[in-house]
Amino acid sequence: MTDRVVSGEPIDQADLLLSGKFAPATLPDVYAPRLRVVDVLDRAARKRFVYVSAPAGSGKTVSALLWLRKAKQLTVWIGLDRYDDVPSVFYKQLATGLYSVQPGNEAMRSVLENPAFTHSPVEHTVSLVAEMLPLDKRYVLVLDDLHLIENREIVKSLPAVLKRLPGAFTVLLLSRAGLPEEWESFGAVGTPALVDAVDLRFTVDEIRSYFDSLGRFLTPDETRLVHAATDGWAIGVAALAKSDTVTRGSSNQLFASFFEEQVWSTWPDDLRAFCMATSVADRFDFELAELLSGRFDAAEVMDELARTNTFLSRIHGETYQYHHLFRDFLREKASEDGIDRSALCKRAAEYFRAKLDYTQALRFWLESGDFRGMDTYLLLYLYENDTGSVADSADFMGTLALDELPERAYRDCPPLHILALWYDYLTGRRERFEHHLDELYRALPRIAAFDSRFIESATLSHSIDHRTTIIEKAKKFSEFSRLIKRFTPRGLATTLASFTQNLPYPHRSNVDYSAIALEEDGMDLLGKTFGPLLGTEWCYVYPLIPACFAYERNRLCEALAGIEDARRALVPENKEDGRICIGIMRHAALWQMNRADEAAAALAGLEAYVEREASQFQHNLLAYKAKLALFDGDVRTARAWLEEYFVTEADRIELVRVFQHFTTVRSLIVLKRTEKAEKLLDALLEFGRGFVRPLDVAEAATLKASLLWACKRKDEAVSALTEALETLAPYGFYRVIADEGASIEPVLKSVADRIARADYDGALDRAYVQEALLASHDRAKRFGGVAVNLGTSDKPVKLSRQQKLMLELLARGLRNAEIAEETGLPFPRSRAIRRLRTASSGLPMRWMLC
Repeated sequence: MTDRVVSGEPIDQADLLLSGKFAPATLPDVYAPRLRVVDVLDRAARKRFVYVSAPAGSGKTVSALLWLRKAKQLTVWIGLDRYDDVPSVFYKQLATGLYSVQPGNEAMRSVLENPAFTHSPVEHTVSLVAEMLPLDKRYVLVLDDLHLIENREIVKSLPAVLKRLPGAFTVLLLSRAGLPEEWESFGAVGTPALVDAVDLRFTVDEIRSYFDSLGRFLTPDETRLVHAATDGWAIGVAALAKSDTVTRGSSNQLFASFFEEQVWSTWPDDLRAFCMATSVADRFDFELAELLSGRFDAAEVMDELARTNTFLSRIHGETYQYHHLFRDFLREKASEDGIDRSALCKRAAEYFRAKLDYTQALRFWLESGDFRGMDTYLLLYLYENDTGSVADSADFMGTLALDELPERAYRDCPPLHILALWYDYLTGRRERFEHHLDELYRALPRIAAFDSRFIESATLSHSIDHRTTIIEKAKKFSEFSRLIKRFTPRGLATTLASFTQNLPYPHRSNVDYSAIALEEDGMDLLGKTFGPLLGTEWCYVYPLIPACFAYERNRLCEALAGIEDARRALVPENKEDGRICIGIMRHAALWQMNRADEAAAALAGLEAYVEREASQFQHNLLAYKAKLALFDGDVRTARAWLEEYFVTEADRIELVRVFQHFTTVRSLIVLKRTEKAEKLLDALLEFGRGFVRPLDVAEAATLKASLLWACKRKDEAVSALTEALETLAPYGFYRVIADEGASIEPVLKSVADRIARADYDGALDRAYVQEALLASHDRAKRFGGVAVNLGTSDKPVKLSRQQKLMLELLARGLRNAEIAEETGLPFPRSRAIRRLRTASSGLPMRWMLC
């Protein structure tokens, strides 16, 4: 067996099964030895984690390569680009690189090849690291161009992953950006060693030595002039070293001037054509380079370029990238020479389509500017792409820069509005979402001329338009259905990443379905219209949504019966979404009914299913479990939740993470971080109002009322809770309010006292508020409340004699009129409350609450 050499040390060929892909770039033939910089890195590496931060062209990569050559350690080198800024993509690269260290490790391979990897990449990468066998050699992991990774989940989670690496690893992080706040500590390892631009600058002596190696011997004055012109900036020194004159200028000017005069003008036409053609891609391998350039010797050309200069480097395996300054230079030259960039991008799109990489294919077709021909690529991306969680899909769409597309893109390809509106919807960009919806409606006749699935998608998009209720949309369904030739047999919605957007409560998932509760036979109407878009999923959705309404009305036994009907309706073909939603609602009902053993078994079964079949739901399941503990003000749970890598501060509320935001705000309240909690609650309220999600509005307003009351801002608290009550009263819902128990009970009592006054002329019905108060009183006996640590009493609020009487009468099953006669309260005038009480058929309170 032949030995090969990686980073200066011979190793067995078996160790290189995959490691060639992650081997570091090759140093150019001529380079400055930089012994001082190597020594700086050598000392920094004693801390195991080294963060090298410096602007482009400062010599980060070459300096790292020089140190690696001296250290003679095996290296896993991962070069990053802007398209890696998605958790599933980033961690798949990292995990594959680590696996290349032990390619015979079957346990690591099993983790890497698990289809669920894309759904929970961080957790799977941690599992992969845990499966590594003891190492008998030292290794270096290099993450190059790390500044291109801005995704907050990656930034927050990376230290937690890297610190789990075996002690035999040293980690070099190369970036143009400063050290992120989240990386200031790697746990017990401490702060990474920092190397910056000052450390990497060429000194006067190094400049003279480098020029000497090129056969150019400078006088002391000339050496100082070069140093002054470049400020020791590495690529500037390299440019001037190969130039006949010493000039000043910006980095781009220095580089362009040097390359134009000293290199570009000396290259043959075919080499220049090769570089201009391949510059359309940020990174490329031999096969793509051949396709773009039309040269069958692309591998030889790339190898020669990488070996003889510093402007093309191999980032791993057969994949290369140009230095960004060189790439910009090439693209400008290609434009000046009239190179058909559009045609080259189309070639790249076809290449990635053949590779079944529909994300890259769509990106390149978008970059081609030929939007008329992109419908096929859009279909493949939407319905054939193997994505992970909905949040991951949203991150993918973010890399497409849809906001930057010209208006003609949507004129030439109207179905593009579908992609854009879903991205804006998932990420909470309401104004842009509404804009794309309106444009979609105007373009319907034109969209109908494309693939029939686009009209189905347009119909599905219409279903999430918050400006009309789902019932109103169902009544006008024919405006869309007349354009649909046939429905996708299994239901188009089920071909997407998730038709619930991975949210756990089915009645407040992709939209808030509360409007159905006010429509007689509303579910039947929905089944005749939007039902076909769900295919076989409709069989359990039909009983599940009404069961959720019963839950919100605190009719728990009725809710549980409907949930069990939904469970029985499941068939093997049903997706994970529905199974998770049923599992969450079943546990919630049992937990509320205080059937502890059954609830615990239901939750254990749900956790096992998620771990085994649906890891994309792990984050929301963790949020749900944390929420249960936070009802009692559990400080440890609150801290643990905020430390989760996927819990990050949000610029706006995103639909895909809205459930997690509610757990975050509860944690902030529990930990007495009142300013941050109120800010997040205001954002949640704005989100709920803007997207017409009454249950989200009510939950946020109730939590805000709890917070404000605990902070002695009682009038504001009553106003906030009044909004929650008025929002839910038409539907007869109050469970989401009553759930806050001891934290909301005093505010509810204050509201009840206000509406009992003779001069009250508001919209709230006294009996409705009393029911909410009595339910919260029951919860207060079990839990201290989310605001318990803010000084609120954990004792149940003292009820008035009349309120106690109300509780007794409700428990005896008296009707509204009978209660009014005995207490003197007016008979409820609210149609929603009357319908709620009529539906309960006078059953006793103990049946309603079980």
